[in-house]
Amino acid sequence: MVTRKTRVTESTVSPETALARWTDPFSISRQFDRLFEEFRRSFDDLLRPFFPIAPTIAEAPALPTRYAAVDLIDNGDSYIVTAELPGFSKDMVDVQVTKDGVTIRAERKEEKEEKRRNYVHRERAYSSMQRYIAFPEEVIPAKAEGSMKDGVLELRVPKKEPKAAEAPHKVELK
Repeated sequence: MVTRKTRVTESTVSPETALARWTDPFSISRQFDRLFEEFRRSFDDLLRPFFPIAPTIAEAPALPTRYAAVDLIDNGDSYIVTAELPGFSKDMVDVQVTKDGVTIRAERKEEKEEKRRNYVHRERAYSSMQRYIAFPEEVIPAKAEGSMKDGVLELRVPKKEPKAAEAPHKVELK
């Protein structure tokens, strides 16, 4: 086993050195901001199981997004699109087919109200989903058929019949 030792020397003038980094008057404040932001996030993560904290606007994009599981199967003369939409019934689902793709939208709103002698308890829930799937080839949207059973949407969209390739026409030059 051979070990090699290399010696690296740095000049205090180069921008990579610690001395050069401290010459920027705003770098210290940025480092403190970053340090306190990391501390606040770790503290929030520590307390979240005990005190659920509503996400702030800055954290909202980090919330998990769910997408419907979709399969696109080429069946030769048609495409079969299968989408899993658990919790949605067929009257909550809107399907739009164009010659280039299909848009699947689902929306569910629930309201519960429980009136007791001394109080009224109301709960509202809303969930929605939207997904666009592009077709590799042009289809005939007017002939699309669909069905939904047990939260599984199945669409059958026929492909547009390809036109016969026209033979090139030779032009006689005069």
